[in-house]
Amino acid sequence: MKKLGFQLLTLAFAMLFTFQLSAQDKPAASPLGKVYQRVGVTDVEVSYSRPSAKGRTIFADNGLVPFGKLWRTGANGATTISVSTAVMIGDQKLDAGTYSILSIPAANEWTIIFNSDASLRGTGGYSEAKDAVRINVPVSAAPALVETFKIYFGTVTDTMTELWIAWENTKVKVPISVEKTW
Repeated sequence: MKKLGFQLLTLAFAMLFTFQLSAQDKPAASPLGKVYQRVGVTDVEVSYSRPSAKGRTIFADNGLVPFGKLWRTGANGATTISVSTAVMIGDQKLDAGTYSILSIPAANEWTIIFNSDASLRGTGGYSEAKDAVRINVPVSAAPALVETFKIYFGTVTDTMTELWIAWENTKVKVPISVEKTW
């Protein structure tokens, strides 16, 4: 009987140790990133996952992100943008709220899409009918290899900023402006 009790106790400790190991937080392959910028009185925040190139060709006809195909603009869940007041994306109005950012990359120009379904996991549930804004932006060459995908804000004034999307050898700029600055 003592032997059975010892075996059960040993088993309980082993299970507890195993559960502890599996419950430990591990780094994500594409870690979460967030960027925030205030423009005038408007708060702009982008949340996204940051995949790495790892020697792969990213943007090409046969790349990880093929030209002409809808892309979630990041990894894992939807890349989202939240704006606290209405903004202009180029010359198109985007109302206050939270939107997913999708894109259709091409060699010389990307289509950037702000979609009202902010809960998209990838592109499978995407509906063009929910697009709030679509804008075409030119492609620029990154000055150096961007190993890990990043989104950041460029120039900032009281009335505008630039939302930059960069990965591998490519970057694009999305103009964001506000009317309300006080």
